[in-house]
Amino acid sequence: MKVTVERTPDSEAVLTVELDWDEIEAATNKAYKRLVQKYTVPGFRRGHAPRSSLERLLGKDTLYQEGLEDLIDESYQKAIKENDLTPIARPTVDAPTLTTGQPYTFSARVPILSPVALGDYKSIRVETPPVEVTDEEVQQTLERIQQDQAIWQPMERPAQLGDKLTVDLTLHVDDRQVSNLHDNEFELVEDRPGIFSGMDQHLIGLTEGAHAEFTTTIPEDYANTELAGKEATYDVTVKAVKARELPALDDELAKSIGDYETIDDVRKAVREQLKSQKETEARRKLREDAQKAATDLATVEIHPLLVEEEQDVMIRELKRTLEQNRISFNQYLAAMQKTEQEYRKEIEPEARERVKRDLTLDAIADAEHLEVSNAEVEQWVEILNILGGSGGRQIRYADLTPGQRANIEGSMRRDKAVGRLVEIATEGKGLPGDHDHDHDHDHGGEESAEAREASGAQSSDEADEAKDEADETDEAKDEASDEAASPDAEGEAR
Repeated sequence: MKVTVERTPDSEAVLTVELDWDEIEAATNKAYKRLVQKYTVPGFRRGHAPRSSLERLLGKDTLYQEGLEDLIDESYQKAIKENDLTPIARPTVDAPTLTTGQPYTFSARVPILSPVALGDYKSIRVETPPVEVTDEEVQQTLERIQQDQAIWQPMERPAQLGDKLTVDLTLHVDDRQVSNLHDNEFELVEDRPGIFSGMDQHLIGLTEGAHAEFTTTIPEDYANTELAGKEATYDVTVKAVKARELPALDDELAKSIGDYETIDDVRKAVREQLKSQKETEARRKLREDAQKAATDLATVEIHPLLVEEEQDVMIRELKRTLEQNRISFNQYLAAMQKTEQEYRKEIEPEARERVKRDLTLDAIADAEHLEVSNAEVEQWVEILNILGGSGGRQIRYADLTPGQRANIEGSMRRDKAVGRLVEIATEGKGLPGDHDHDHDHDHGGEESAEAREASGAQSSDEADEAKDEADETDEAKDEASDEAASPDAEGEAR
């Protein structure tokens, strides 16, 4: 068997394989030994019919074709392995008709992962963002807590900006009633978007029991094009005017929002939470900056198929997010006034960048000899189950398919590569907060929901990322792997 490989500029490989007749004859004889166990030839016990009798039953060409297909698959796999190629899809095989007694040549064109030319990633330097919490930020957070704990008190004065009004309201456009609200509450704001744009300015100054009629113009960019830009006529009756009464920033407020004794305890908890949040953001930015720097230095030819697959992943991620808000993907597209094809084109640059980033991190993991042990994967599965499992179900390490295991290991290797990049980029200093988490914090585990929310703390995305990684290792991944492994059995000999 003689194999030649040509790598094309578009991240594909063309394999040309020459087989001599002896190889074809040997493969056909192996096919005979397999088929004779499958078919019953009259006059012979199954498995004992001579080759000539089986050829008469099935046809001589059928037997040779069976052997040829086996040999094409075997030689393709051998060529892929010997030439260190990584297919990402099934090959397109050009297999001409077999001529008895003659050598045989076929070719296979297959999309492959192209090697990544890493730049001098060890020269990357990224500045560690400073993590400082100012007194002003702490005070702003305390004021948000104060606002959250405010009580709406009835007022006998005229309504002001920031008040809450309870109203009965009808809205007409072109003699058509488009809204009829009873006991509806509006908090008066300076600039209200949507169909009620401009309404608040007419409500300011009204008192409880007042009645008003006025007109506004619906914004030109309003989603309902039948109403956009048209005059809207209001009929409003004010049933209540309420103002926000803020509690004092004192120890009583502290006791009401959590396990605190004094307002200073809350102030300390807020400062620590803000610092933790800023450290998290700084760590995220440092990792992103290091990854981007390495990715920008790298050069790699990316096959369009990889970009398409990443676009599919991004759309699945979006669909999951939308489903959490009870919005369908089609509804989202309608609101964006885009077709799915237009949306795919819009996200193509980001998908390409994500593919390049992952290929770069894989290459760095190879260069740094980073590996993931079975114990690490097993620990990952345990953490995933603690976080809620995959799709709400617990998974077992032993039940992972080869495709799932490979995908998890790949993700973990890339994460290790990012860690190595950060170590290089910071010259060993590491990430913000790495050395600040060993001591205990007063009230560290007892902060109130109000303090956490007011400080803008966000829950970690690690749970969602872990679940996504498990979900992405689905049948499609396994199928893609299987398809990349062998030629199409129906398309070899044309």
